[in-house]
Amino acid sequence: MSLSLSFAPFRGITNKTYRRAFQTHIGGFDRYYAPFVTGSGQQHVHPSKLEDLDTANGNRTYTIPQILSNDAAEIAAFARAVSGMGYEMINWNLGCPFRRITHKNRGSGLLPYPDAIRRILEQLFRHEIFASRKMSLSVKTRTGYFDAGEIYAVIDILNLFPLKEIILHPRTGLQLYSGEADPGRYADVKSRCRHKLIYNGDIINTTSFRFLQGTIEGQSHWMIGRGALINPFLANEIRGVAIPADEKRERLHAFHRSLWEHAKNAIPGEQRQTGWMKAIWHYMSGLFSDSVKVFAAIKRTHTEADFLVAANDAIGQPFASDRELEEHFRKLTR
Repeated sequence: MSLSLSFAPFRGITNKTYRRAFQTHIGGFDRYYAPFVTGSGQQHVHPSKLEDLDTANGNRTYTIPQILSNDAAEIAAFARAVSGMGYEMINWNLGCPFRRITHKNRGSGLLPYPDAIRRILEQLFRHEIFASRKMSLSVKTRTGYFDAGEIYAVIDILNLFPLKEIILHPRTGLQLYSGEADPGRYADVKSRCRHKLIYNGDIINTTSFRFLQGTIEGQSHWMIGRGALINPFLANEIRGVAIPADEKRERLHAFHRSLWEHAKNAIPGEQRQTGWMKAIWHYMSGLFSDSVKVFAAIKRTHTEADFLVAANDAIGQPFASDRELEEHFRKLTR
């Protein structure tokens, strides 16, 4: 069975520089989903909304643009704009669980209203960009907002439309990222879904991945999020690619250098530059055995010089075991 691995979007971290640097120095993923665009408008999309999707300057990683909206005209306008940039598929975010989004009936906040989802899709597929199949539409969703049973009415609706694929994270919106993802619920939804279904949720290490493979029969398409932010080599490990520890450190140094060069060139102010890098290390510190100590040393830096010393020292630390990787993951998703 072929294996397809996608890198989940993470707002504030996985921008085009991160994606390009990751693909160049780490690899292992077939494609990357860009963090969602929102408030892009019903007619013309402001260039600032599309800057992260610019394919110039070597940004040729296989990226899927994502939009968060409950307005068919806005989604269609975004599709037309990115079509002009060479993209052939966009992803509609019906999964974001955060209250500032869901209270406006966007993201997973739309899942209790399947009739509204149907109306949006009916309007959307009347737009020429989708009706002509110049642009494909995929959906990223959860099993519900209030209750996991909400997914069944939603899947019945999604089955009616010519979607390219559906990504399902088997948690509710109210759960955020706490508790356990529910692969059993996913498997049940998979049996009812007419579209290609991609699993997303709690892929922490190769052990958890093998468990999920054994739980969800015939599953070949997977999306990894926080697990890859913590351990950038996870996709390679899942594929059975063994990378020696010394080579891992060399790749991490190159990856980190690329990210820091971006911070220096694109982010004004030393404090904001190190702030972006600390957000990355908040996750990536879990790659190392004493993650608390590693991140504490990085977090307390304030200058470029101190930050780079701490980061260089961190990359030299012992790598975490599977148990330590899982502990870090659970700590960040409580």
